[in-house]
Amino acid sequence: MSRGGRARGRRSRRPPAGGLLYWALSLPARLHLRWLVIAVVTAAVMGAYARVLVTAAPMPPSKAPATSAAGGDGSGSDGPRATEAPRKSDPGQ
Repeated sequence: MSRGGRARGRRSRRPPAGGLLYWALSLPARLHLRWLVIAVVTAAVMGAYARVLVTAAPMPPSKAPATSAAGGDGSGSDGPRATEAPRKSDPGQ
């Protein structure tokens, strides 16, 4: 008995399960070009980042982050820092 008139040894060509996007994304793997795609994407990202770094304007001195001379946290407050223990006043003096 024949089912559907198809030959036994032939596989039917099914459309990709995930659609066109899945097919396009799996194309480099099917062509054994994964390393090439990884290298091209890495080079593109590094090039874009380098362009941002090269073309960025320097920070003007008036907008630079504030730092204190005593090595504080830059908050500008005169109170004790969170890492310091509160000082007890000596009543004997």
